[in-house]
Parts: sequence; structure tokens; C-alpha cells
Amino acid sequence: MTRSAKTLLPWLMIFGAGICLRTGIASLSPILDQIKRTLAITNAELGLLTTLPVLCMGGLSPLGHMLERRLGLKRSMIMALALLTIVLLLRLDGGSYGVLLFTAVGVGVGVGVGDAIIRPLLSGFIKGEFASRAPEAMSVYAASMGVGSAVAAFATPRISDATGSWPLGLAFWALPTALAGFCWILWREDIAASARSAAQPSLTISRSGILGLTLFFGLQAGINYAAIAWLPSLYGTLGYSDHTAGLLVAIMMLFQTGVSFGMNVIMRALKLTTIKAALAFSGLAILGTLCLLLAKPLPWLAPLMIGIATGGLFPIALLQPLDFAHDRSEATRLSGLTQTGGYLLGGILPWIAGLLIDQLGVDTALLTLLVGSAGLLTVVTVLIQRTYQK
Repeated sequence: MTRSAKTLLPWLMIFGAGICLRTGIASLSPILDQIKRTLAITNAELGLLTTLPVLCMGGLSPLGHMLERRLGLKRSMIMALALLTIVLLLRLDGGSYGVLLFTAVGVGVGVGVGDAIIRPLLSGFIKGEFASRAPEAMSVYAASMGVGSAVAAFATPRISDATGSWPLGLAFWALPTALAGFCWILWREDIAASARSAAQPSLTISRSGILGLTLFFGLQAGINYAAIAWLPSLYGTLGYSDHTAGLLVAIMMLFQTGVSFGMNVIMRALKLTTIKAALAFSGLAILGTLCLLLAKPLPWLAPLMIGIATGGLFPIALLQPLDFAHDRSEATRLSGLTQTGGYLLGGILPWIAGLLIDQLGVDTALLTLLVGSAGLLTVVTVLIQRTYQK
């Protein structure tokens, strides 16, 4: 392998993994109405298809750490991407709701293991492979997840229409996942550098502080996943096609990606601390969700605003544990705790949205859930600020 290829490979590994850890979830939302019509299921049952992967991401996160300690970073990551490839291919048999539920769990297991491995990767692999360029590498990873979600939301209905098969539109995302796995196969792992200490650092933050950080991570994730899952259905009831609904969700994800990628620059330019940035973007989340009231005359406004808000909230949620940790090991443990619980909370919100939609209709239910979650996010941010000041 040439020197330029060796230099490029770590970037491809991070970018490819970030993309593939979101396409399996985001590809479902633009064609939920097609799935509902084909399988004759309720909105609550539809909600499970988007909820189960996120619940698995949180609940199975410790499995990633155990695999990494036993098998090493490279083999564990290849295993996660291989699992994702297999379950995405299984979606070719999409005529059964049971099969889709099974693949939703499989996607969640693969993503949960992959996320759990990539989190220490950001402090280990990135530090070793990128040295002084670690902030740029973290930005690429955060942005790649948004790119994966945007591309999946935009392309899935088009692939489905072009092939005449929505199961094929879902299974298509096994291809980039397999390519990402190939990039990891090419990498030579430094076994010595990947060794981890078994000691568990004690946490100096209070339980209320941990709860606050967990709620913040869960609420911002839940707003994002609920919007991705149900915005296409909302625009469908307003008379927009699946293609247009997918495009609008892609717009949300593209703005989310741009803000996540440039968050460090934004915070430096506006001289925002993590807490001040959290308050500012929580306010934007309230404003963005209220823009759903204008979804009919200005369909692009709510996705744009929600994309900006969630694009800022995600890196903030990743940064917050660092403000409360005294060293890297404590930061790693605190991040693991808050993200595990946060993903469990965030995963429930799309399912709750499905239950509410069956009772209230998609417009009222989605507006109520998202505005309420954004408002609660602001309250939690204020409580975190008070904990930090103590």
C-alpha cells in the first residue's frame, strides 16, 4: 500500500463507518407509508421499526467494549459491519413484518456494537492515527453520520421506485456497509496501542448531574430520530410525494451535518461555552419544531431549523461530559453512561410518536411531542448549568 493510500485509509475508515451506522435507520423513514400499506400495520407497529435499533444501540453498548477487549478494535469493528451487511441484505425479504422487526434488532445490535467501539476509537485510534488533527477527525466522524442519514433519506424512495421494490431500496445499503468493512480489513491494527486499562475510574459528578447529562443526550437524540422517522409521513398527509418528503428530510440532515462539522468554529466565533451553546441550540430546537405549524405553506422551513438545532445539539451532547470529567478515563466512563441511557430514552420517542399518531393524527402528535421534548431539553440544560456551577 502506498504512503498516500495509508494516509487516506484512516479517514475512509472513520467516514465510512459513520455513514453506515446511520443508513440502516434513516432509510426506513421515507418509505414508512409504503411499508404500512403493504403490510397493513399500525403507526405504533411502524414506530417499533425505528425505535428498536436505537434501543439496541443503548442497551447493547457494553457489548462493544467487551468485544473490543476480547477481540481487538479491528476484528470487533469488522464483525459489527459484517452483521449490519447481513441484516440489511435480509431486508430483501420485506414482505413480512416479523422479518423487518428482526432486521431492526439486527441493525441495532450492529450499530450499538459499532458505536460502542467507535467511541473509544475517538480517543484511541484517532489520537494515534491523526495526532494533532484529532479535532478535524472527530468533526469528520460526526458529519459522516449526518451524510449517511441524508443520503439514505433522499435515495431510498428513488431506488425503491426505480426498481419497483421497497425491500430492495432498504437492502441497497448493505453495499456501502460492505465497502466500509473492506476499508477496516485493509488497516493494520497496532495491538499495543489498542490495549485498554481494566480499571474503572471513580466519578466526581453527582448522580443528578449524570441524570441531567443522560436526559440531555436522550432528548436531543429523540428529537432527531422522531423527526427522521415521522416527518415524511407528515408531509405525505399534506399532499407531498415520497420523493419530496425524502428530499425534505435530506435537507434537514444536510444542515445538521454542516452545523455538526463546523460546530467548533461556530463556538469559537461566537465565544460560546458548552453550556451557553446548549441553551442557544435548545432554543433553536423549540423554534424549529414550532415551524411545523408552517409545514404546508413553507415545507422546507421546519426541516432547515430542526437540522440546524440538532446539528448543534449532538456535538454539544458529546462535549458536555468533558466539562465534568477530570481526566480522559473519567470522560470515557461518563460518556459511556450518559450515551447508553440517552440512546435508550431517545429510541423510545419515535415509538411514542407512533402511539400518539394513531390517536391524534400525525400533525398534532408530532408537533406536541417535538415541541414538548425541545422545551424539556431547555429545562434540563438549565439544571445542568446549575450542577456545573456547584
